[in-house]
Amino acid sequence: MKPKNIYLVLLLGLSGPILLIFSEFFSWFSDYNLIELYVIVTDSQIEDSFLFLFPIISGVICLIANGLVIFNSEYRIKSIILSFVGIGFQLLFFIDHITQEIEFISDARIGLYLGIFGFLLILINLIYVLTTLENPSGG
Repeated sequence: MKPKNIYLVLLLGLSGPILLIFSEFFSWFSDYNLIELYVIVTDSQIEDSFLFLFPIISGVICLIANGLVIFNSEYRIKSIILSFVGIGFQLLFFIDHITQEIEFISDARIGLYLGIFGFLLILINLIYVLTTLENPSGG
């Protein structure tokens, strides 16, 4: 792989989780962002409130996973496993939250688009990492 492509892949790998974390601070369907919804729902229903933290948890997990690959390419399998855990958190959030707000999908705000785009970038990076072969000679 050319050095220029390595930097593009690293940028792609880091931009997905960062967008997912940023989506936490923008509104998805209402005028509230997910942090504000977490605080509001914590007052009434504690069991549903942690759902609003899943995008930030997923973004941090995937950011750590991509950091492992940047730090040392030998941790590639561990980073893939961590990325699948992060994707699982985000899929739970998408399935639960978007199905509750499906009637408001036409009123979607920028947070939803940032979340979906960050999630897709994480998937693309994960597919890329899974399909690249490591050079056994080390060079």
